[in-house]
Amino acid sequence: MFDFTSKPAPCSLDHTSVPNDTDVTVATWLRTHGWQVIPARRETEPELGFYVWQEDTPSNGRSHALWVSEPMVRRLTPEQLVEVLNREGIAEDIRINFRVRIEERGAEYRVSVVPRKSGEFRKQD
Repeated sequence: MFDFTSKPAPCSLDHTSVPNDTDVTVATWLRTHGWQVIPARRETEPELGFYVWQEDTPSNGRSHALWVSEPMVRRLTPEQLVEVLNREGIAEDIRINFRVRIEERGAEYRVSVVPRKSGEFRKQD
């Protein structure tokens, strides 16, 4: 039998926008590495929310994008977030891949990428 009187569990995802200081700091960091990005947007994957900074004018038809987990954006200051991006070598990952996703895994960070197809590498100036 189905219990039609029970209520669904509340959703725990925060659907607010990225903090302005974080948006500006990450966009500036990306700009120093050669990418002009549009303001961050929020995307939801099955288990987690992400903030996405995506290249404004894609080359070769595909935009490069940095996906940062929402808990990282909420927990770290903009400066701490940039320190993590530098320490984890995210700029180099973005340079050779289209999509780089970073999220916290305990005291560590997990970086996953969507690679280019063979022969699609474009050197950044």
